[in-house]
Amino acid sequence: MPEPEKNAPTGPDPAPARGEEVSEEVTPEEQLRELIRLRAMCDVSRAVAGTLDLDRLLNLVVAKTTEVMEADRSSLFLIDWDTEELWSKVAQGVRYMEIRFPMDLGLAGAVATSGEVLNIPDAYEDERFNREVDKRTGYRTRSVLAVPMNDKAGERIGVMQVLNKRGDEEFTSEDEELLKSLAGQAAIAVENAQLYEEQKKSFISFVETLTTAMDARDPITAGHSKRVTDYSVALAEELGYSEKQLEILNAAALMHDIGKIGVPEVVLFKDGKLDDEEYKIIQSHARHTLNILEKINFDREKREIPKMAACHHERLDGEGYPLGLAGDEIPEAGRVLAIGDIFDAITSQRHYRDRMEFERVLRVLDEESKGHIEPEFVRAFKNLTVSRVVLIMEQDNVEPVEGEDLELFENITLLELQEPLEQEEPLTDEEDHLIERFNYYYHRSISDGWVPD
Repeated sequence: MPEPEKNAPTGPDPAPARGEEVSEEVTPEEQLRELIRLRAMCDVSRAVAGTLDLDRLLNLVVAKTTEVMEADRSSLFLIDWDTEELWSKVAQGVRYMEIRFPMDLGLAGAVATSGEVLNIPDAYEDERFNREVDKRTGYRTRSVLAVPMNDKAGERIGVMQVLNKRGDEEFTSEDEELLKSLAGQAAIAVENAQLYEEQKKSFISFVETLTTAMDARDPITAGHSKRVTDYSVALAEELGYSEKQLEILNAAALMHDIGKIGVPEVVLFKDGKLDDEEYKIIQSHARHTLNILEKINFDREKREIPKMAACHHERLDGEGYPLGLAGDEIPEAGRVLAIGDIFDAITSQRHYRDRMEFERVLRVLDEESKGHIEPEFVRAFKNLTVSRVVLIMEQDNVEPVEGEDLELFENITLLELQEPLEQEEPLTDEEDHLIERFNYYYHRSISDGWVPD
């Protein structure tokens, strides 16, 4: 028998040695696809760790889910167990609004009630599919992949759903695992955000309860804390405060007069001018506010609230109280509050006087800006629209502000209102109408028998 030629193949290729990997060529398209998925997964992970704003979080998760799943659209529905509904604000392709429907309706409802993954190649072949949304939007749903979202305790809190795999393909088992992973990350983020929202609601409820208790002592000044808060927040928005800064300012403003609970009623509700000793007692409320709020265990972000709230009577020249701070020593929020407090005090009825005439109100703000309150903030306050101010003033009035008047006030600032109020020469018909309508709302809730000329 002849010997085999050297180096000639003698049989099938030998199996790879143990531990030796079999290389499979990966195309550039597959590499790009995997890179996009990894980046999107990282974006979702950063969202989980980086935001507690539920709406922003859900929108980011849905957008990235669409990208990573190579789908046409995505939606994320949360379960409201109290009403047994699914709800969402982030269903792509639907006009921005809150969607609610019974949690046993449609494919998302089937996942919510069963907790099982649904991978449907053709939605119209499944009797559980609700075709009404397609009819309203003109969209044509084909393939659907929906998975449950579970919290840390394993309880279902929602459903993630992707529609129409690109290229008219079906969603694969690999897609199922990927969407379950995304849903797991989203569930953690949603649970954290909802817990944070509940803590915020509890805190604001606590603050509003304190304020209501304070206001209940005197029907004449009831609503003062809420109006001061609204004026201060409006000014802060004009100054460009962030959402977080506005949240903290809102709490400080609501509690700025909580120290009045330590002022005897005989002094607090006295009709007529206070004597020097009584005035000192009234002034003590700012110190009481500081002492009371310092006993509350605020978290790190809110630790400045006691000082912010207590400093609404400090003056830029250092002649204020309770701490005698000057200039930038006064917390900025306290300087904002000072303007809201002064404005409401002189535009509200008190035991010993009526509302100040509005042209004088604006002059008082100008005068107080010469050493007492921040001039820059006064200028910003006068940039508020008349409509914003009137709605705050009238928030407790049972008669609403008329729509035509709101439209008139919407394009006029307080500064623009000040000019015709103070000018001596005859007004134009438009100016006369503006002032007549403003005075109607300004005087109607506190003066007996006042009617416009």
